[in-house]
Formats: sequence, structure tokens, C-alpha cells
Amino acid sequence: MGPLQEALAAVGVVIIAAVLGFNGWQSWQLRRRRARSERDERGEPGAGDLFPATTPQDRVEPGLDEVSEAAEPDGLPDSGAEATRARTAAARIDPLIDAIACFVFEQPVPGEALQQRLPRTARAGTKPLLFEGRNARTGGWESLQPGERYAELQAAVQMASRSGALNAIEYSEFVTKCHALGEALGVAPDLPDMAEVLEQARELDGFAAGNDAQLSINLQAQGVAWGLDFLRQQAQACGFTTNMAAGRMALVENFADESDPQAEPRRYAVVQLQYDAHAELSDDPAMPVARATLLLDVPHVAPGLRPFARMREAARQLSQALGARQVDDNGASLSPAALDQIEQQLQQLYASLEARGLGAGTPAAQRLFA
Repeated sequence: MGPLQEALAAVGVVIIAAVLGFNGWQSWQLRRRRARSERDERGEPGAGDLFPATTPQDRVEPGLDEVSEAAEPDGLPDSGAEATRARTAAARIDPLIDAIACFVFEQPVPGEALQQRLPRTARAGTKPLLFEGRNARTGGWESLQPGERYAELQAAVQMASRSGALNAIEYSEFVTKCHALGEALGVAPDLPDMAEVLEQARELDGFAAGNDAQLSINLQAQGVAWGLDFLRQQAQACGFTTNMAAGRMALVENFADESDPQAEPRRYAVVQLQYDAHAELSDDPAMPVARATLLLDVPHVAPGLRPFARMREAARQLSQALGARQVDDNGASLSPAALDQIEQQLQQLYASLEARGLGAGTPAAQRLFA
């Protein structure tokens, strides 16, 4: 390592150490503020309301003068344990795949005021950022909504995706954005420890890498290639009625999770059909296509839809209609016995994802394997 590289490495270490130090100082401030609030709630000297009314001169939230009404305590969880349960049930942020920073307000803040102060780009490197508030009226966690007021704010960065694990630079960018948001709101963020987050990110990435699967069955023309219009007509007859992009169709269905009767049915692209995009962009309906691929992105589709069985059936119908052979990526024929073996292995994969709390087709699994 040359002198320049050593100097750059030293600078990087100093920057990370400074971020960790500032993070710890801000977290200590927040813990001290929370301790003071707990003393107030117990009625010790200096006790006040949960969200005491203040005059504009007393406020530390610059530009948030509209925050002047006291929250109704009946609409908030009664304890930290209940708040934790609400947080884990949040619609989008999920502690299984996200590192979460918290902002606790002395008074509830309007949703539009929070939205105006969020970072312009909701990303840290390649990792998405998510924001949710604890509604001061209902006590539930939700995406920020105008017209609502929030007692807390959560900022989360995803710890892993198909692009890899969250790294130190990405986490430092998340920390920087949280501190900037905290300065705009006049409250210090409670941030998770960097070393712990990066370790969790590496472990989560290892799990994802070992439990990811995208299965395909290729249809190969025998002799004469198919015309583009003919291919699309046969695909539509097999249920591929949704055009996702040039050269991509999908068999799409709604699916309701029976374990959660109150949940709205979700739409899934159960099986995708991919073929030469250049042929479709040519605007020539007779453009020859010699190969098409049926694709199942396993972690993205609920197993209750029987996606692999439906992919096999679609492959059977299309191969008969097109006069095609079913082959693997190397051009070798796929026998029914080989597909049966794949289906058995697929059940093991579903069980592994479910045991982790990241069942195939769930929002968290779709985010992790994106």
C-alpha cells in the first residue's frame, strides 16, 4: 500500500470514528430527554403534561409554529412495550430487514410539516430509505399523511437487497441524513449502533444469498421460428394478459392471505413470459422469435398461488401450441422427473423463508429480494 492509499485509509477511519462519536452523543442526549420525561410522568418536581403546551418563544422546532395543541394521551400506547408491538406491525418498515432510527417529539407534529423536511432522495447509496410516523390520534404506525399529527417518526434504511449488504459508507450516509432531519425538526435521532447494524446486514445478506431462486423453463422453437403475433396470441390464450414491458408478459392474479382476513388482496405476477424485446420494438408482427422463457421469481410470489405448478402447466400448454421443446439454460431437455425434483427443493426453500419470518410473497421478502 502506497503513502497515498495509507493517507486515504486513515482519513476514512477518522470520518467513520467521527460519525460514531456524534451518533453516540446524540443518542445520549435523547436518552437524557426521555429520562426527564419519565420523571415528569411520575409526578416528580418539574412534572408536566405528556406533550405540554408551549409558547412560540419556548419551542426549539424552527418553523413548526403550527405545533401548539397538546396530544390526546388516550390515542397513544400506554407503555414502551405497546409502542414496540405497534412498530413491529408497521405496514412498510420491518425490523427484520431495516435498521431503524427514531425521533420522539415533545409535541405532535403535522404530517405535512414532516413530509417537507424529509431528505430529497430516499436512498443511502443503493439502499432505500423509508419513513413512518406514530399517529398521535390512533397510536398506530403509518406512512406520513397530510392532516394527521405524529408523536414519533421512524427513519429506516434497508440492510440488504440483491445488490448486497448495507456497507459502512451507506450507513454513514443514512446517519448524516438522520442528523440533518433531526436538526430541521429540533430533535435528536436515536440511532442503532453502526457495528451491530453492519453485522446484521452481512448476516441477512448471507441468508438471502442462500435462499434466493429464480426458476425458468425455456421454450425452444423446433425448425421454423414463430411469428411475434402468433406467440403473443398463444400466450394470451394461456392467461398471459398483462404486458409488463417490451418482450415481457405476465400471468397476474389477486391473492388474499387467509391468515389475515382483514388484509386487502394483493396482485402478483405469478409467472412471467420473456422473449426478444427487439422483436416487439420493431413493430413487425411477423418478426420471427425462436425462444421464449417462463420465469418464476420465487421469493416474490405467495406459495398459496401454486406458482411453480402453474408455470409447468403454462409451459406444457405453450410448448404444444408452439411446437416447442422445453429446455434448460444450456439447451438440454427438461424432463418431468427433473421438474418434480425442482418442486421438492422449492418446498424446502419456502419453509426456510417462512421460518425466518420472510415468507415468499410478503412485502418484506419482495423488498429483500429486489
